Amino acid sequence: YQPLGTMCPTYDWCLNNAHPEDPCCADPCHLTSEWDPSQNEHNYALHLRKAFSEGIAGFVPHVIIDTGRNGVVDMRHDCKNWCNIRGAGVGLKPTTETADPEIIDAYFWLKTPGESDGCSQTLPDGMQCPRYDSDCGSEDSLGTRPNEPPAPEAGQWYDYQIKQL
Repeated sequence: YQPLGTMCPTYDWCLNNAHPEDPCCADPCHLTSEWDPSQNEHNYALHLRKAFSEGIAGFVPHVIIDTGRNGVVDMRHDCKNWCNIRGAGVGLKPTTETADPEIIDAYFWLKTPGESDGCSQTLPDGMQCPRYDSDCGSEDSLGTRPNEPPAPEAGQWYDYQIKQL
């Protein structure tokens, strides 16, 4: 659920608060102040390319970025929350028109919008979810408020979620 963001000139451009006013360094989760040079999806692509190219001789990877659920920036109360996030929004529609075609081949919905990330503790049929993950009970997760229907098992259609995206 990281924002697509703006691509920086280099993967480590934002580390140590080097360019705080640059839009490519927007960091709603404060990741660059801790350890992570990849505070948005574009910069993560740069970082992956650098790491793989240095680690595997002759390998220059291209990436596809999942934009299925990153349409709204800074929608979580806590950035560690990932399961059925309320208000995430669908990001860019699938396309090969990317910020840098030399690195990014496409934006694509790899995780189908409307497909549940995981179940609420109680399933829509009232049974207990055998694969419940407490992350799906976060304050940011759909299905945790009294007026929201519980989330089904991961991979199943979650009608309420698609209507929120």
